[in-house]
Formats: sequence, C-alpha cells, structure tokens
Amino acid sequence: METKWLKDSLFNGFTSNGWKLGLVLSQGWFWYRIAGVMALYRGQADVFDYDVIVAVMNADASAVTISNQALPANSSWYYIRRHVCECGLESDDSPTCIVQINSSGEMIGNAPNPPVALTIEGFAGGLIKLKWRYTRINEDVAPTGFNIYMDSGSGFDLDTPEDSVLYGQGGNGEFDWTSDALTNGQLYRFIVRSYRTGAGESQNTNFVAAKADSQGPAAITGLTASIQEI
Repeated sequence: METKWLKDSLFNGFTSNGWKLGLVLSQGWFWYRIAGVMALYRGQADVFDYDVIVAVMNADASAVTISNQALPANSSWYYIRRHVCECGLESDDSPTCIVQINSSGEMIGNAPNPPVALTIEGFAGGLIKLKWRYTRINEDVAPTGFNIYMDSGSGFDLDTPEDSVLYGQGGNGEFDWTSDALTNGQLYRFIVRSYRTGAGESQNTNFVAAKADSQGPAAITGLTASIQEI
C-alpha cells in the first residue's frame, strides 16, 4: 500500500509536504533536515493552509522561486514564512507578503490600502461628487494618488481611469472628486482605487451609483396669492 507522506518524503524532498510530515520517529522513519531553513505557506485573506508547504528556503536567502502556482486573475494571495528546527518545531508566522494578480493574470507590485467610506452625491447641472477616506494603517506602500473609474452602462474599464486625484490633494485623509456635466437621467457607477507610481493599484471592486440630474425639479403650477388685512 502506498503511503503518501512517505512517497512525498522520498521523492520530493525539501519541497514537499513529506519534508514536514516525514519526521515520524515513532513509526520507524526519519528524514534528515538541514537546520535553520524556512517553510513557506500560502493563503487568502490571512487564512493559511499550514498542511501544505509551498516552498522551502535557507534562512539567509533573500529570494525564493515558488513553482506550480495557479494564481487566477483578479485574486490576492498571502504568503508567510516560518523558521524550522531539526526536530520539526516551527516559529510564529513572519510578516505577510501579499501578491496581487490583475485582470490580465499578471502580478502587480505592492499596492496601497484601498480607499474607505466611499460616498456619492448628485448636484445641479448633472454633476456628481465622490468622497472617500484613506487610512495608512498597515499599508505596504503609501499611495501616489487615486484612480476614478466610471461605468455608464457598458461596464467598468479598469485599465482606463476616468480621472485621477493626487494623494497630496487631500486633507486629514479625506478626498473628493467632482465630475463634468453628465447626461441627465443616466445612472452612473464609480469605483475609486488607490495606486502607487511604479508599483501596484488596490484591487477593490466596491462601487457607488447615482443618476445625473441636469434639469432640476418641475416648475410650480397653480400658484395663487391673496391679500389679508391686518
């Protein structure tokens, strides 16, 4: 009968699950391990699969290549490292490394935090105003600015922003943007993403929507007046 952990240990070595699970002294098997290496684990939204080691690297290594990775478009992946000793004990998790994949299936660089508290408001003349906030808590990189994407019925083109707002234009972490005059009665949806020049863009897809109004309310009819003596 084939034992998976034994097969992994014998044939896949340090890059396999067996590298971790093969240390089973009580069953008569021993798989020697070099001291001071690190095991890499992968997850999403800070939920890691600690049963699968995706790669192993030396403690003094500055980079590692992870093969056989299926990372779909428009996804984010979280990686952590753990130091491993000869007897199989592991350290706590390292700081998280986040890998983001864009709509073309390509990896993008470190991205700022996504904007928060996005709101929308319509004004006379067919104008629409967006407001949002940005917090720098636990950010990987500071934003250069924010890209505004607009959908007027044919879907979002997330490769071509409608406009941009620089990070330096905000005060106390609050930002706003006002559109040009839009078509009366048309429903518009907006996404705001933070970006870093030479790096990445946040991958949030939350949107706000409103109809443009350039006509105002209907005129009052039936207006009458009367005189009252005092």
